[in-house]
Amino acid sequence: MKSTTTYLKALLGASALTAFTALSAHAGGTSAGTNVQNTFTLNYDVNDTPQPVINNVGNETEFTVDRKIDLSVDSTVDTSVTPGENQRILTYTLTNEGNDAQQYDFNIVDEAVNAPLVGFDASPYVVWYEDPLNAGVYIEFTGSNYPELTADQSITVQIRADIPTSANDDEREILSLVATTLDTSGNVVTEDTDGNAILGAAENVFADDPASAEASTGDSGTVSDGNESATAFYVVSTAELTAVKAVDVFSQDGAGCATIPGTPTSGYAIPGACVEYVITAENTGSEDATDIVISDTLATDLTFIAVTSSGFTGGTFSSEPAANHDCATIGTPCDIVFDTATLASGTPSTPTVGTITIRALVK
Repeated sequence: MKSTTTYLKALLGASALTAFTALSAHAGGTSAGTNVQNTFTLNYDVNDTPQPVINNVGNETEFTVDRKIDLSVDSTVDTSVTPGENQRILTYTLTNEGNDAQQYDFNIVDEAVNAPLVGFDASPYVVWYEDPLNAGVYIEFTGSNYPELTADQSITVQIRADIPTSANDDEREILSLVATTLDTSGNVVTEDTDGNAILGAAENVFADDPASAEASTGDSGTVSDGNESATAFYVVSTAELTAVKAVDVFSQDGAGCATIPGTPTSGYAIPGACVEYVITAENTGSEDATDIVISDTLATDLTFIAVTSSGFTGGTFSSEPAANHDCATIGTPCDIVFDTATLASGTPSTPTVGTITIRALVK
């Protein structure tokens, strides 16, 4: 009996991938809403005789690319400020890492509760964002004029604030910028919860990094939710000056009054005695104190003898009476002005000290 062997040679043809909307290549992936169609062909022979082709032309396999909701917020960490400065800026970067255009809402969270060095309040704060259509141009955020970013687009976002004059050296104001994803109509996006429909309208899928959230922003940091935040802070860098004036008797008989420092002999402030005034300034801050001006006018009961300075950088006596000038002289009081001086930065434990020493005789 003749045996007949049947050979099935099956060849699965190359799949044809087509879409009715353009396939865009970006970090977020194929654009949301893209309809992806796929066809196949199967060719085979029986006893070396080609058989009818099997395919799904006219009944293509298809699906819709869903909407990936993903974003990132980064910051430059800190900005050094001086008390009294206006409109100082904290800088953040917002990036749409999803696959569709999205709008974004902004909120600011004061992280004072988590920051032991916080010591000043720079509110009210104002958010400005870079115009997505005009790089380098900034728009004040009013609470409803949401920026719209295309997939992969990044913009700079700023928090601007005035620094109070009461802020002290090394104090911080720590602020988190929270960005919330909206749709292109300005509505908060919600994630699909009714199961995946493989075909039809694109469904929202949260894909942002939950681990990057700040606990106090309302973002739990445990789930993806379309919110991201970053923290930056103002840190005060300034001079911290204190100044006092003291007086003592240098010599009861007036001896050595013109020689500073000299050797004091003390005694009583009787007529003819030499008294010494010392103005002491200390800088315990992290910045130099510049353009210092110290003014002093001696009482009319005195005769000016001498004045000198120490511990300052630069500085001149732009006003100084002549030696032995009677401070009661009409029209020429004993005005002393020391100006254009600098007192270098210091620390609370090692302050930089500058002094002005004035000698006068009691009339």
